[in-house]
Amino acid sequence: MAAIVLAGVAASFCGGCASGPHNADPFEKTNRLIYKFNDELDRIALKPAADVYVKVIPKPIRTGIGNGFDNLIYFNVVCNDFLQAKWGQGLGDFGRMAVNSTVGIGGIFDVASHWHLPAHDNDLGITLGKWGAGPGPYLVLPLLGPSTLRDAPGLAMEYAADPLTWLYLPLQISAPIYVVYIVDLRSRFDSVVRFRNAAAIDPYVFTREAYLQYRDSKIHEGKPATEQNFYDEDSDTTPAATQPASRQGE
Repeated sequence: MAAIVLAGVAASFCGGCASGPHNADPFEKTNRLIYKFNDELDRIALKPAADVYVKVIPKPIRTGIGNGFDNLIYFNVVCNDFLQAKWGQGLGDFGRMAVNSTVGIGGIFDVASHWHLPAHDNDLGITLGKWGAGPGPYLVLPLLGPSTLRDAPGLAMEYAADPLTWLYLPLQISAPIYVVYIVDLRSRFDSVVRFRNAAAIDPYVFTREAYLQYRDSKIHEGKPATEQNFYDEDSDTTPAATQPASRQGE
């Protein structure tokens, strides 16, 4: 469930730290307490687990595991493509998910990228932003990390779009799956977390500003808000590829 949140922070760390609105963080005191809890949990449990995971599991297998998890939650991307009236991109993303789920053996192999079906990053927070909703207050969620009032409901949609939610697997099966998912996700972003810790004077502020800047960039697709149309037929029929979910280029 933390994929979108963590991916957003990770992708934005290297983009620097820009100043955000002065009223973006009205709950800073509470947010800092939750941030500290999350950071300690990461230091005590997640980081050591991710280090063991990287050391024990060969890279090609880790790549397949990561690809499989990315494909598992990709229906959320497809749904939000259509909610944004990106019909061409939505059909392309549905085709990508179908190809990787079948030919790619459950998404373990990213066949779709080789078939020129690029991955995209999309969620309900981006959809609401494109429909004109402001971000609202900045939030730090327990275990899940940075978010906003606009982005938080997207976690529920991502959960609903996850096939594992509806399989009713016994706890002894579902729990290890989610543990591996979280550890794999943490291992992917280890380098950016280390960069943040080394470069930021105040890691909390760095994370907040990077997250807000990143989310704004996703909503406006890298363009100033005044230049971004909600529906661009040309970009829909020939969508620009974003960073693929596959990690084959690592």
